[in-house]
Amino acid sequence: MLNHPLFPGCCLLQSGESLLRFIRLRYLLIAVEFISICIAVMVIFIYSLLYFKKKTHLYKVRLSRHLEVWISAMIFHESGESPGISQKFHRIVRNPAGRQFVIDELVACKKNFTGLAAKNIVALYEELGLKPHSFKKLGSRQWHIKAKGIQELYLMDQSDTLTRIYKNTNNKHELVRMEAQIGVLHLTGFDGLRFLDVISYPITEWQQLKLLEQLKHSKLTDKVGAAIPRWLQSPNSTVAQFALKLADEYQQLGLHDAVAACLQHPDEAVRRQAVRTLIRIGNETTPHWLTAHFPEETPGNKLLILDNLGKIASEEEVPFLTGLLDDEDNIIKLKAARALAVSSCFGLAILAEKSKEQPSLYNDIYCHVKSEIAL
Repeated sequence: MLNHPLFPGCCLLQSGESLLRFIRLRYLLIAVEFISICIAVMVIFIYSLLYFKKKTHLYKVRLSRHLEVWISAMIFHESGESPGISQKFHRIVRNPAGRQFVIDELVACKKNFTGLAAKNIVALYEELGLKPHSFKKLGSRQWHIKAKGIQELYLMDQSDTLTRIYKNTNNKHELVRMEAQIGVLHLTGFDGLRFLDVISYPITEWQQLKLLEQLKHSKLTDKVGAAIPRWLQSPNSTVAQFALKLADEYQQLGLHDAVAACLQHPDEAVRRQAVRTLIRIGNETTPHWLTAHFPEETPGNKLLILDNLGKIASEEEVPFLTGLLDDEDNIIKLKAARALAVSSCFGLAILAEKSKEQPSLYNDIYCHVKSEIAL
């Protein structure tokens, strides 16, 4: 019936369906072939990557053995000049992977040694011609490469690169400017702090600790005491905070009033550090500065002031501390009571009287403070 000459459309319909099935099957085979090729390429890529990593690892292991022996010989070498370098080592540094591994090993060793051993490591670094490769990294657009180059150069005491390193102390990338700031201090000591005059980016708490740690290796100069008041006025609040830490760490007693003026700083962290620094470099006027500023402070800074006031307060602060016993905040009441008992010979008597007048409010505070003092 379907093949009857009177029904040619049926034959065409069958032909169309067959053609459609053929096209679908063809596309399915193409898709299978494509997926198979992708899987094969992926397997080859993963295998090649693993093979390359294994080969690189074994290369570094072999190289590490040679370097350990050579660097050990350098450390115990009595002359300030490095011993002759074999052609083998020159071949190693011509290989980019080997060269970077050698630089990394020398940098790691330089961090752990001082004196003649450190000088010998620097001599080897220079004699192998590694400095140009570190210097080239300063021009990289990749922040991690730039930061690595900076670290290599300053740890290898390449003072002639100071200008290039200094330019990165205000780099937009945090880790680059961190390395540059540490680098200028490593190379020039306290004189390197001049970057505080120009930086616009914040100095993180971690970086401030790193900078202070780096400065421990340098001799203090009078320039620092003269520059701190200028840094305290910096529009960069973290510079002011770091300057306060410098005044604290290096006991700049003559800067007491300049530090006290920072109690009016708009940044809470700066005011908090100002309180800590004043406690460390305080004089007979310090309690007055702290008590006068107390009402304007944040709750956290108020507690900090009270925690330290007992160490430096005198009988003159008794009215102030007694008044705080009526504060709405129970923690402030307790800390004021503790400071009062420690700083005044009449402190416990005042607390005992308050306890009798209002036992429900002050008896627990009195007993707590009395037990602390007894300990």
